[in-house]
Amino acid sequence: MVRVSQVIFDFRGNGKAELNLKKGEVIFLLQRVNADWLEGTVNNQTGIFPQSFVKIIKPLPESDSEGEGGGPTYSCLRCFLLTPSGVHTRDVCVQEDLTIQPTYKDLLSRMRNVFKLDDIAINYRDHEGDLIRILDDDDVQLMIRQSQDQQGKVKRPVNQFLWELH
Repeated sequence: MVRVSQVIFDFRGNGKAELNLKKGEVIFLLQRVNADWLEGTVNNQTGIFPQSFVKIIKPLPESDSEGEGGGPTYSCLRCFLLTPSGVHTRDVCVQEDLTIQPTYKDLLSRMRNVFKLDDIAINYRDHEGDLIRILDDDDVQLMIRQSQDQQGKVKRPVNQFLWELH
C-alpha cells in the first residue's frame, strides 16, 4: 500500500537532510524518524520533515511488520543521471518487492523511461566508490551480491533497494 501525506503548511528545511515543502504537495512516506519527524519523497527528493506540517492520507504501519493482505507494497529505486550539466537524482517508486532480481533489460528500460533518454549506460557504485558498468544479467547479479554485502553499512529507508543506478 502506498503511504502518502499532503502538505498543509509550507516548510523550509534546514540543511540537506530536510525537505522543502509547499502547501498542497503530496509526499510518499518512507519511514517514521521519531515521534515528530517523518522521512519521505517529494519532487524526486528524499528527506525528513516535521509531521505537524502534513496531513496523513494513508499512514505508515505502527511497526515495521506490515499487516497481511494490505494491498501491493511499493519500493523505491534511487537513480542518478550523470550529465555535463550535473547529476540528476530520481527516487522511483515501483510496485515490486525488495527481493526482486531484475534483468539487465528491465533496468535499462526503467532508466530510459525515468530519464526520457534512449542513449544511456547503466552503472552502479561498488563498495570502494568506483562506478562499475553493467552490461548483462551477470553484472546485475554481481551488483546485487555486492550491495547485500554492504547491507547495514549504508543507512537507507526500509523500502529502498540496497543498490542504486548511475
